[in-house]
Amino acid sequence: MKTIGIIAEFNPFHKGHEYLINQCKKELNADYCVVVMSGDFVERGAPSIISKFERAKMALSSGADVVLELPIYYSLGSAEFFASGAISLLDKLGVVDYLCFGSENPDLGSLNMIADVLTKEPNAYKEALAKHLKQGASYPVSRKEALKEYFDQDNADFPVAFDILDNPNNILAIEYLKALKRTNSRITPYTIKREGADYHSEEITKISSAQGIRNSILSDRGKSSSVLKDQIPDAALGYFTKYQGRFLDSNDFSDLLYYKLISEKNSGYTKYLDVNEDLSNRILTNLESFTDIDSFCDCLKTKNLTYTRISRCLFHILLNITKENMESYKRDGFTAYGRILGSRKESSALLASLRENAALPMLYRLKDAQKTLSPLELTLFNETLTGSLIYNRIAGNNIGSEYRLKPVIL
Repeated sequence: MKTIGIIAEFNPFHKGHEYLINQCKKELNADYCVVVMSGDFVERGAPSIISKFERAKMALSSGADVVLELPIYYSLGSAEFFASGAISLLDKLGVVDYLCFGSENPDLGSLNMIADVLTKEPNAYKEALAKHLKQGASYPVSRKEALKEYFDQDNADFPVAFDILDNPNNILAIEYLKALKRTNSRITPYTIKREGADYHSEEITKISSAQGIRNSILSDRGKSSSVLKDQIPDAALGYFTKYQGRFLDSNDFSDLLYYKLISEKNSGYTKYLDVNEDLSNRILTNLESFTDIDSFCDCLKTKNLTYTRISRCLFHILLNITKENMESYKRDGFTAYGRILGSRKESSALLASLRENAALPMLYRLKDAQKTLSPLELTLFNETLTGSLIYNRIAGNNIGSEYRLKPVIL
């Protein structure tokens, strides 16, 4: 039995995702596809446009065989934490042979060269990175410039332009490779060239980016958007159009965040993940001008504080995602349980293999968490559930406690 693994947000699921799943299955002659998918909050620092259950159904209808939830500390983390949490989970499943992903640069050799440097962090690279950070450049810019200098000094034969570091899909690919190296994983990376529009593109094309589709849908807040039929696979479209909740964006959480910010203004915000003293002070200084999350991110943005990082940090504050807890989860090996959101009826052999081979507790029913998870694992599980509870409240999804829900089966 050959199984591929895919790490995704599917925000929303579209034809580019369908292509990735089925093309990788075809090229590798794989029997099954396991997906580790972000829950109700995503890596760019925002809520998912529709709930994790609908996105899981869409994926299962279009080629995925099992969908597992990536816990909130990683789904809402930086690219490094996102990759580390997801790779940790895939590796511990014990059934995944290949990690498949799309990238603008499908040359694994070049991506691996960069990943090696970022994993080993030789002195020449660290010194160059520190220099650029000290000069006030953002971390992404500093890292790119430091890598340029390192490869120049090393006289390495590096055939690919460094603009590959400007693309989020390439950056994620490098983080996946780093995480595989750090865990000494047996999983083999496999990449195909990404099809369709650029990650940040807002244009609607034959295969649009998830961002372009989100923007088109949110512009009318309705389900009649003309882009849906062209951009979402036929098998998945019904799950999207029948979704009963609201389509969410960051500003839907503005009032909750403002309450949290003013409630904790006397103590500051540096206990939260990724929030440093500079950002905490900027939040306090500009708090009176808060109107909504998007405009507040623009207000706080500086040369070395990017919009995405700020948005992510604000959701860390809102959802009580702390540095202390993240350090505990890292020491515990990142993801220490596997929650199944859904599976296909035809994938019973894969589920049986997971039960037999997984090196972590598999949660088919949430009530099993209380008796199978350690106190620390249960904390991560409950924090993820709390985030979803808030999400569903804002979205108007009257599903009640997730303890009453069973995994989706198609």
